[in-house]
Amino acid sequence: MSLAEGVSARVTLKEYATGVISSNSQPVSSVDPAASGGQILRRVSSTLKLGKDTYTSNEVASHRQITDFRHGVKRVTGGPVAGEFSPGTYWKPFGAVLRATAAVAVAGTPTDFTSVSADNTTSKFTFAAGDPVAKGFRIGSIMRFTGMSDTDNNAKNFLILAFGGTSNRQVTVFPAPDTMTADTSFTVGEVGQSVYMPSSSHVSRKFAIEHYFADIDIARLFTEVRFDGFNLQLPATGISTIDFTGMGRDMETYTAAAAPFFTSPTAETTTGLAAAVNGALFFQGTRVGVCTGLNIKAALNASSEGVVGQNYVPEVFLGRLNVTGQATIMLEDATFINYFKDETEVSLLSFLTSNNNPNSPAASFYLPRIKLGDADSPLQGEAGIIQTCPFQALMGTSSSNGNIATTIRIHDTEAT
Repeated sequence: MSLAEGVSARVTLKEYATGVISSNSQPVSSVDPAASGGQILRRVSSTLKLGKDTYTSNEVASHRQITDFRHGVKRVTGGPVAGEFSPGTYWKPFGAVLRATAAVAVAGTPTDFTSVSADNTTSKFTFAAGDPVAKGFRIGSIMRFTGMSDTDNNAKNFLILAFGGTSNRQVTVFPAPDTMTADTSFTVGEVGQSVYMPSSSHVSRKFAIEHYFADIDIARLFTEVRFDGFNLQLPATGISTIDFTGMGRDMETYTAAAAPFFTSPTAETTTGLAAAVNGALFFQGTRVGVCTGLNIKAALNASSEGVVGQNYVPEVFLGRLNVTGQATIMLEDATFINYFKDETEVSLLSFLTSNNNPNSPAASFYLPRIKLGDADSPLQGEAGIIQTCPFQALMGTSSSNGNIATTIRIHDTEAT
């Protein structure tokens, strides 16, 4: 008999038609989510498991032995997927954690802005008319131009860092564009989709997640799983990683001809992995080149409680979004020391790319308002001194100048 190997296993994800959980019933999987479709996820690991409350009898009898051990309420816990970050791959889980509907890309033409010029020294595009913020562009948006006479500015990722001037027409970007005079023949647009935690109308989603062991033809289907957090880690050198957490209600097993449950899932994405050396990191709009590590962690702290009369939980409750993180930064001046000492609120913008091409698949993570919880820089050894700066992200207070009143906004060029 064959033994299962991890390399032969696959993880498949599919969203249910509705995110509503019925407190005293469970959906029929063949109906919802149904066996067709699904998305195979790239992964390093997946630690989902069915757990149960258990009870050992405390009864004392003359034989002096334990006579019963029972199973109680069951629930699914663990990590739905842990992987190496690549644009487009984990878009649905990100949207589920932020409890939002993704915004489609916005675009503009000379009809909206009349003309656009660029200045390499100031790293700005300047529109002659209109308002790019009113059009839908935001800090952290990744945009591309087409049709311009200066071809070096075409089909190139530009990350928006700030807006200024009359009606937000001066747009500071990274990387700096080629200097060019006003051009009246162009299109400009975001690439992919964006998502952020809204202030209201929060969306609840649930997913079925299958572990299929192809070499022994066994599948475990974890049902009604809600994603409740992620942890993005960017090392100084190496591949960026992403871990998701979740909680669900039950697990079903399928074998032989009934396995796998998902019969025609979409193949894994093929976008390149994001190495931490690609892209850029900005604090308060200024690029930081001495960061040795960054992590951004979001948590909704899912919970579920057992009830009398059924052995599955009635709901998976999601709490407030708590976004925290830590940056480790080489000590070169008092900037981060003073951010901590003075309790200064700053923004953080991380830009990740799959490669060094100007139109590389890319993603941005924008936290408009964070506070440092420390800026420790102990004297240890003879090498460079490293500041450890944990931070708490807060809901943004402004919805003007390209900001959004949210804790975090993610833009992914490969999201669909």
